[in-house]
Amino acid sequence: MNKQELCNYISSKTKLPKSQCLNVIDNAFDAITGALKKGQHVRMIGFGTWKKMRRKARKGRNPQTGKALNIPARNVAKFSMSEHLYNTLN
Repeated sequence: MNKQELCNYISSKTKLPKSQCLNVIDNAFDAITGALKKGQHVRMIGFGTWKKMRRKARKGRNPQTGKALNIPARNVAKFSMSEHLYNTLN
C-alpha cells in the first residue's frame, strides 16, 4: 500500500475529500518525523513504536569488488510492532 492507496482507503471510510486526507496523512508523517528527530519515541497503541537509534560505525565490504570500506555511524528509525499487530499478523 502506498500513500495514494492509503488516502483512497481513508477517503472511502470517512467520506472526506482526498485532498483533506492527503493533508492529514502528510501532517501525521511530519509529526512522527519531527518527534523522531528530537529523539522522542512515537507510540501508536495497538500498532507499534518507532524510536531513533544510533547505529555504530563499522567495517564493511563492497560486494562487487571485495574491497574493505568504512561505514560511518548514523541515526536510523527502528519500528517495533505491538503485541496486537503481531497477533493479528500471525
